[in-house]
Amino acid sequence: MKVEKTPSTEKVKKTTLSVKDLFWRIDFNEKDSYITVEKIPSLATVEISEETQKELLKAFENAKFKEMKMEDSNIDLHYNYLINISVSGYFALFVDSSNKIIYVDETQKKYIMVDDNDFFDILENAVKK
Repeated sequence: MKVEKTPSTEKVKKTTLSVKDLFWRIDFNEKDSYITVEKIPSLATVEISEETQKELLKAFENAKFKEMKMEDSNIDLHYNYLINISVSGYFALFVDSSNKIIYVDETQKKYIMVDDNDFFDILENAVKK
């Protein structure tokens, strides 16, 4: 017996997004990748070792996101970092580390990092050094 395809069997609702969903042209295999972090509001650059940059990039690559919707609008946003990622392009993110939220400058959308893969722990440890 052949199962008939219907919208409910064809379409599985995707609840989380990957970095590729956010930045379709990003390629983490590029050798000259780097990440810079600036504190907000001072825009003072945080010195981050090459090893920590690689850890941050790997964590970010494997993170999972959820787009912020109107029901999330009660979250009080406080962006405390501007992160620039250079990986097969240049991507600027405003980061609220306490709420695990990123604002993607290119698309002007906000995302909650639902599985940060230790991204924020690595970031906070790097900033403390």
